[in-house]
Parts: sequence; structure tokens; C-alpha cells
Amino acid sequence: MKSVNLVRIAALPLLSLVALGVSAAPAGAAPVLAADRYKWFYWIGPILALSFIGLIGAMCFGYYMRVLRPKWRGRQSS
Repeated sequence: MKSVNLVRIAALPLLSLVALGVSAAPAGAAPVLAADRYKWFYWIGPILALSFIGLIGAMCFGYYMRVLRPKWRGRQSS
């Protein structure tokens, strides 16, 4: 029973990463995304993407720790 619950918990971040990868694929398909004088804007993209993924992961972990884990152990959630 626990392995089924772990699979469900692991499926959400995996599905999110796949959706992010599929949605970001068309953006990288073009050989030139902007003029040369605007190339300096692209350094922030990976930082924002990774921080968004980290935020979603932290929210999922917090939900698990405060809601699902006490529920599965028979205690009241906070």
C-alpha cells in the first residue's frame, strides 16, 4: 500500500518536469532567438526555471509533511 502512495507522490513532480520540457522545447527550436544586442537577457532564464521547479517541489514536500503524512499515520493534520 505504501509503494502505491509513493508512486503517486513521485508522479506529480515527474509529470511537471515532462510538461515543462515539452512546453520549453519549441522555444529552443529556433537557431536565433533574438538580436545579438539582447543576448544578455538569457542568463536569468535557467535561474527562474530552476527556482520555479524548486518552489513547486518545496510546496509538494510541505503538503506531504503537513497533510498527507499525519493523515496516513492516523493523526490530525495541521
